[in-house]
Amino acid sequence: MRPHHRFVRRGGGAPLRLPRHVATTAHLSALHPWSIDTGLPEIGPILGANRLAGGGFHFDLVDAYAAGLVQGPNMIISGAGAYGKSAIAKSYIYRTSLLSARSRRRTFTAVIDPKGEWAALGERLGYATLRLRPGGNLRVNPLDDTPGVHPARALANGHRTSAGDPGTQAQATRRGAVLAAMLAVALGRPELAAGEQRLLTAIAHRLTSARPTPTLVDVRKALAHPDSTLADDLDTTEAELLDRRRPLLDACATILEQDLHGICDGPTTPDLTWDDAPGMIIDLSGLLTNRRALRLVLTAVAAWLQTVLYGQTGHKTMVIDEGWVALDDHAIVRFLQDQWRLGRQWGAANILVTHAISDLQAQAGAGTATARIAEGLLNTTSVRVFLHQNPEQTGHLLTGLGLTTVETDLLRALPPFVALWDVGGHTALVDHIITADEWSFADTDSAMRPRNAR
Repeated sequence: MRPHHRFVRRGGGAPLRLPRHVATTAHLSALHPWSIDTGLPEIGPILGANRLAGGGFHFDLVDAYAAGLVQGPNMIISGAGAYGKSAIAKSYIYRTSLLSARSRRRTFTAVIDPKGEWAALGERLGYATLRLRPGGNLRVNPLDDTPGVHPARALANGHRTSAGDPGTQAQATRRGAVLAAMLAVALGRPELAAGEQRLLTAIAHRLTSARPTPTLVDVRKALAHPDSTLADDLDTTEAELLDRRRPLLDACATILEQDLHGICDGPTTPDLTWDDAPGMIIDLSGLLTNRRALRLVLTAVAAWLQTVLYGQTGHKTMVIDEGWVALDDHAIVRFLQDQWRLGRQWGAANILVTHAISDLQAQAGAGTATARIAEGLLNTTSVRVFLHQNPEQTGHLLTGLGLTTVETDLLRALPPFVALWDVGGHTALVDHIITADEWSFADTDSAMRPRNAR
């Protein structure tokens, strides 16, 4: 019997070549080599064809978590450039959104878009688009409690609470963590010293109890003129406190005057138009050429969006595209880890779209703490979608993520739009189908083709 070794993607495209397996008819009479997997339950919209189990492949991250198929509502989509990871992410959001609307299930999706490639999808789904630009007039406050509510209005509505209130304490702790992450990025450090973190947490608690919604400007003032009792609270002297806060003050002043000027240097712009929309696109393409500012704004926006999602009803999803911006920075990766742990508590799912896993060591430096934390984030993610991976160091990195040697070798040969899904330890090889209608908002290469070829 002639062995089969060539599978062709539906609708044409590059073939997937697998190694030949030779067997006698005696073996083939007992084993059926083409049915080797039972497949996942049909939860969510159809995304493509399951090459291992046959039939369609269905998936919805929120429903999979609710059904107990995965331990956490977090997903990473990883692949080399030009193999379809962004198109797959967009088609997933599009189809789950349409299915939710048809079933009258309220959902809210927020997308951090560093390259400005999600606007067409956002327009199709009725999302609000917020374009953040250096020196612009649209601001978001990473220390928000009630995003989109003007501070004066928040005070009038009674949002100010006592310092001893448990909710206030939790909010102050969250703000301290946001400040620590942002200033670590600003200072170019993996993390702040313990004394600096204590100082920022103490300031966050004082500001939270004193006003409804503090801003980074308030933090700068608090660092410039620390309260005389702050040294006692931190078990130190006033002289040591002034030395400790100096680099934090310089970093805070610099980001307010330069990197975050016109973006995060004041209260959130009142009356933003996202309140009644089913989702939001945060367009950061105006910062793409400034890596430092992009990292800072990504951290600030991720913190702000968490509070936005927390205030929404129904199912909530946050997507971070071009995750390489985050994965090569120690402070941001650590911050994202903490945010993902809160996903279940806040009822929010998280999706990170990033380069090939083999690029991590090149970006962060082999064996560095940043690379280890980034790989740890991948290891603790319940749903991992692998497209084509570059061959360099693929075996070392991916076997460390629990994939078999056969799976690791397979990833080097995957054609575009074919992905290996790892859903809570269950594997599926999926031939993703992007419709012609979806291609109108999922195609990121249109600018590289002649007009008559589009």
